[in-house]
Amino acid sequence: MEKETTISAEELSSTLGVDISISTKTGVCPVIITTDTKENGIEWAKKAKDEINELLLEHGAVLLRGFDIKGASDFNTMFKVFAGDPLEYKNRTSPRDKVYENVYTSTSHPKDQEIHMHTENSYSKTFNRLIAFFCLVPPDVRGETPIVDERKLFKYLTKETLDAFRERGVKYVRNTIPGVGLDWKTIYQTEDKTKVNKYLEENDIAYEWIGDDHLRIQWVLPAIQRHPITNEEVWFNHMYFGHKSLYDPMVLEFFEEKDLPFVTYFGDGSEITDEVIQEFKDFYKEHTIDFSWQKDDFLLLDNMMFAHGRRPFDGKRTILTIMSQPHQFDLDPK
Repeated sequence: MEKETTISAEELSSTLGVDISISTKTGVCPVIITTDTKENGIEWAKKAKDEINELLLEHGAVLLRGFDIKGASDFNTMFKVFAGDPLEYKNRTSPRDKVYENVYTSTSHPKDQEIHMHTENSYSKTFNRLIAFFCLVPPDVRGETPIVDERKLFKYLTKETLDAFRERGVKYVRNTIPGVGLDWKTIYQTEDKTKVNKYLEENDIAYEWIGDDHLRIQWVLPAIQRHPITNEEVWFNHMYFGHKSLYDPMVLEFFEEKDLPFVTYFGDGSEITDEVIQEFKDFYKEHTIDFSWQKDDFLLLDNMMFAHGRRPFDGKRTILTIMSQPHQFDLDPK
């Protein structure tokens, strides 16, 4: 069943000289823009930026395919046209390498492991509204970047689950342990503990240095925000990504729960049950969109509307990422 859109795909296609598909069908990227002429991506972006941003605000995800985009430099410039100055990746949770200015590899996470659905930096008081991905080297096998419109969660979750998160928020506990995940120097991009302490205190994050290189931190944030432009409610948190039920059982056998690299609870510290997590698993199974990467694909997401992940893959795969438009968490959303 197609939803009516406020923007005509036919009219836009004629205006911008490209093929545009707009859909809300399950499993289909909401907006796909393609060209057969290898049109220069940067020059096209300059004339199409207003329309692209309008599409993004309505649909949350736009895939550009077939454009001439010459590597990380062009990706960086084209993104700037759409979204403004890119942000440095701070307060990190994913292993990434900087490749050009504030363009990074999407992740260096082991290729045989799934990266669960999440919205970027939704565990942090300061987060990015926009995020984009660029396919430099398509994966040989699998390696999709699944996406999902998390606004649909409000109609999918039970009232009890939604009310619990609305009232209690999400508590995050994070440990930096040598040899397990990212170390504190990588996370905070400094080797000075006093700078780390200052950052944590300024952001109301409780912390304890268990050892020289073992830092444990805890903080609570709301589970729901209002979009800064549309004012609609958005599900915006890192709860699912950090829930202990998604860990490899061998990890849970090796670590006490208090020492897990990243784990989530209700904001009052109570457990989030497996029954609640199953609601999210069912939602992602039903609504997640997968598409095969093609070289030079450019995927633009509103990070407050759409979550993303990564499928395991074989062979080579180089997907770049970039972020922009910083915002602060509203700690008392209405």
